[in-house]
Amino acid sequence: MTAETANGSENAEAVAQSGLAWQIKRHLPPSYAGLMLAIFFMVPFGIMVAISFSENIPSGLWIYSFELTHYARFFSPLFTTLLWVSIEFAFLAAIISVAITFPFTYFLSRYRRRMQVISLVFVLCVLSLSEVIVAYSWSVMLSKPAGVSNLFVLLGFMEKSTSWARGYWAVLIALTWFNLPLAVLIQYPNCSRLDREITEAAMTLGASPVRTFFTVVVPILQPTILTAFIILFVFTMGAFVTPTWLGRPEQWMYAVLIGDEALTRGNQPFASALAMFYLVVTTVLVLITVRLGRKTNRNLGA
Repeated sequence: MTAETANGSENAEAVAQSGLAWQIKRHLPPSYAGLMLAIFFMVPFGIMVAISFSENIPSGLWIYSFELTHYARFFSPLFTTLLWVSIEFAFLAAIISVAITFPFTYFLSRYRRRMQVISLVFVLCVLSLSEVIVAYSWSVMLSKPAGVSNLFVLLGFMEKSTSWARGYWAVLIALTWFNLPLAVLIQYPNCSRLDREITEAAMTLGASPVRTFFTVVVPILQPTILTAFIILFVFTMGAFVTPTWLGRPEQWMYAVLIGDEALTRGNQPFASALAMFYLVVTTVLVLITVRLGRKTNRNLGA
């Protein structure tokens, strides 16, 4: 074998190895993501599906079988009412949170970098609070002995203090407040990337700051607003502690019912069936929202 032949063989082997390495680098990330998805989502999801069709045993266990009795209970008035209550709370809390935080986030992104950093650190600190702490804090603030009604009495707006700790508005206020920091963090990246020259051009042409905000900024950042709404809607649909702590039974959301069936009644198959139905309803609502958002964007583009 000559030196040129040996060098050619080595070069071919090096090229083959580099090609193999490139193929590994190309396919490894998708394969790893698929493996993680299978382990941490598909396997638990498959187990939940299997349990949802199983036969319940009063002792808190179940026998694997195939029966539809648990799914047949969905259409009773109790479950349909709780589902509607969950959708209503999630929709209102997401809408109010986005309506409050979008102007704040946009104008925050126009400030100096130092002010933005300080504000975002504060938002992260608020976001670190657990749902338990938030629900307990609001239960104290809305209570009769130490709540805000005492401040209204002191200012002369009310004759005597009262308790607002359990009820519709207490749940809605707490859910909305809990969503505020998350909504800011979702909307901030796109708000900060919006070119200032666009708004400056609108004001140069005679538009007021308010008109510029509603006719220029809001249409441009509409996908960001829709994304924040969808994430907050799905996030709020799973609320458990807040409606349990601050709401009456008629304000309990679907997650409370699932927890009651799984932990208190020990009916794991029915709880799994409820979770499956809950997942399907949430997915359908998200798809409808996304479709409406795309249709609106096409109309705006036209």
